[in-house]
Amino acid sequence: MTGHQLASALANYKYQPLSFPDGVRAAVLCPLFIQEGEANLLLIKRSQQLKHHKGEVSFPGGVKESHDNSLLETCLRETEEEVGIKSGDVTIIGRLDEVDTTTGFLVSPFLGLIPHPYSFQLNKQEVEHLITVPITQFIEVSNQYDFYYFNGQRLISLIAYHVNSQVIWGATARIVEQLITMFRENQLLPVAG
Repeated sequence: MTGHQLASALANYKYQPLSFPDGVRAAVLCPLFIQEGEANLLLIKRSQQLKHHKGEVSFPGGVKESHDNSLLETCLRETEEEVGIKSGDVTIIGRLDEVDTTTGFLVSPFLGLIPHPYSFQLNKQEVEHLITVPITQFIEVSNQYDFYYFNGQRLISLIAYHVNSQVIWGATARIVEQLITMFRENQLLPVAG
């Protein structure tokens, strides 16, 4: 697989916005890179010092600030602040459906190709470490599990992933699930065994 094949396959996807008027707007980058013909996803382990979602696995990104002209600008600014990926080094190839969190955020995910290898610069106050996962690991049944989460009002059925000794759940897992669906629909993944 090449970055061009990936960009072509995902170019026409029409993302679905959510109606969540009280949600705090946020944006994340789903950084993808190609290594030996395979797509890999870059995630972060969030620092224990953060106010929200401390210690969780997520994508780089954050809350839209008043000086941000767009959610894409938010996504790129926050990514550079957190992991040091310069906005000029990111090729945006698409946008996934918005997701909400139980903590009141409305998240807009953007897909971006990044160079590999890359000299990351982690903001240790926000990011504990990076996690690189080949996309094919997410389709292995042994790495997936369903669970129920009670958000204080209702029981919600969710998917989670266990990869590289890390649990990926919540909004991040829902974004990964969307990405996997897009890869499957475009015949970019092998059939799960």
